[in-house]
Amino acid sequence: MVRSSINPILTLDYMIKEDENKIFDRKSAQLKPSDIADEISAYANAEGGTIVFGISDKTRRLEGINAVGAEKINNFINAPMDCCHPTPEYQEEFLDIENAEGKADRLLLLHIYSSVDRVISTSNGSVFLRIGDRKRELKGDDLRKLEYSKGSRHYEDELNYDAKISDLDEELIKQYKEILGNQDIPTEQLLSSRGFMREQNGDKYLTNAAVLLFARNVYQFYPNCRIRFVRYDGTSAGVGTQMNIIKDANIEYPILKIVDEAKKFIAV
Repeated sequence: MVRSSINPILTLDYMIKEDENKIFDRKSAQLKPSDIADEISAYANAEGGTIVFGISDKTRRLEGINAVGAEKINNFINAPMDCCHPTPEYQEEFLDIENAEGKADRLLLLHIYSSVDRVISTSNGSVFLRIGDRKRELKGDDLRKLEYSKGSRHYEDELNYDAKISDLDEELIKQYKEILGNQDIPTEQLLSSRGFMREQNGDKYLTNAAVLLFARNVYQFYPNCRIRFVRYDGTSAGVGTQMNIIKDANIEYPILKIVDEAKKFIAV
């Protein structure tokens, strides 16, 4: 039986008869190697999958790959390196078959592995994700969510375009300088050296981390940076006419103060 040794579920019968799904995709060897960049990106950014060359994705005819020549086959093998950035982990595999014309031939399987900590884009910067039997291009919030999940993008490192140094709590900045043992360093220099301020297009901006840590009024920029304290009368929460909340307050401070302020509030 013709079967992949890397993914045993991929038998020849399976690859011909089964509908394309989240683990494999059929491709004719007649297409250009650059045409598969989207699929490589999509599989790498999802759970991985296999691109099978030599079976028509339209007719499911067993074409094989030998007729296209060694150079084009090598271009398919090198496509993840040549057409994607960064290069995802992958492995090629050849399976010996008899094509639709009864001649000895081969299939090429490109096994694309899931990228755990990097987002894989095509050479033109597009990012795709495999969902079921289709690829989906990601943009805007969807792309950011993928970057967060892969750890290639961190919310705290992003720039806040609204906050200014004047919005920061001078006392907190002073305490931070004292901890570092460098009370005389200018605030802007301190923030830049610690990665709390970065330049973009000639202007300097605070990062989300700087505002979350040092903002005088953090609620102005991040309404969800708070602790909600609720105290009930009794041992369970009532609803409707049995509502038994006796104390309900939002504690809104920057991260450097919020824990201590919450402890003070709860202790009262």
